[in-house]
Amino acid sequence: MNVPFNSLKIQLAPCENDLRAAFERVLERGWFLMGPEVEAFEAEFAAWLGRGACVAMNSGTDALVLALRALGCAGGEVVLPAHTALPCYHAVLAAGCTPVFAEVREDTYTLDPASAARMIGPRTRAVMAVHLYGQPCDLDELGALCAGHGLPLIEDCAQSHGATYKGRRAGTFGALAAFSFYPTKNLGALGDGGAVCCDSGDAETALRLERQYGESSRYHSAVPGVNSRLDEMQAAFLRLRLGRLEADNAARRALAGQYDALLAGTPLILPATAPDRDHVYHLYVVRAPRREALMEHLRSRGIGTAVHYPVPGHRQPLFAQGRAPMRADDLALSERLGAEVLSLPLYPGLEPGQVEEVCAAIRAFYA
Repeated sequence: MNVPFNSLKIQLAPCENDLRAAFERVLERGWFLMGPEVEAFEAEFAAWLGRGACVAMNSGTDALVLALRALGCAGGEVVLPAHTALPCYHAVLAAGCTPVFAEVREDTYTLDPASAARMIGPRTRAVMAVHLYGQPCDLDELGALCAGHGLPLIEDCAQSHGATYKGRRAGTFGALAAFSFYPTKNLGALGDGGAVCCDSGDAETALRLERQYGESSRYHSAVPGVNSRLDEMQAAFLRLRLGRLEADNAARRALAGQYDALLAGTPLILPATAPDRDHVYHLYVVRAPRREALMEHLRSRGIGTAVHYPVPGHRQPLFAQGRAPMRADDLALSERLGAEVLSLPLYPGLEPGQVEEVCAAIRAFYA
């Protein structure tokens, strides 16, 4: 049995006809940028999340960049985890800031508040809490840390659509929350897309200006801006998929529970969920002894895997020999994680029998 690491075709099969209907609706209307579908998606996503406003953009990376700009962070430092996806520190650099890499917690792989506290300095302008792999950060501790230093907390929710912390959705704690709608996300478009969610007010105004040339009215640019528009087609697809998100996340949790049961007792370190959090398993990430050999063993049996993320931020060639500025805490754990983490197949539409096959192959490898 072949087990692909991911399959968007399988994920989208149950709603294929509805997606075609959404495409036809937009095509018939003949309005393809920043129209009624975008407006409707922004209103529906903000209501679903529980925030006053959603400002749609063309990518999750742009969402982080414009969030940092809207908060006036340019020229300062931004504290973020070293074990995270490339777009996080590229967004910091693109916003004119210096990334400051902090350590992650060994149990959840999310930003360690103690390390973040050590890295705050006179030039710090914000702390970026990345809800990695589908689990929220320690939001109470990070919120208190930021409040104590008078700093904004930015939530990177690219991998946490629908996750909760103490009963509240991730994305409702920070000054701003950035989302990605890349196709493989829990809530994914059929292309690229992103958004920043916030409370209505000055931040929303700044974000809406920045995403389209700083225009306060047609042909009148009030501030420096960019072109970061979500198109109507993707907004229509996202509206449809938002209605299926809770069911899709439930399917992810069920598959994760099956993995947990079948892999218990193996040498793998399985994902841990903090008791006050609801994990949505964007990825099912284990720590694996002899990782490369295990990956080859699984590949030979038609089982796909991936590594998220092998090179921590501070070890990227980008920062070698002073090519770009950065600071870093002691990041021994992030470096160790990069050599151990392994993502196993997990997505809506994956069959329980396929999970059984993956787990049987893993057990055979370590036997």
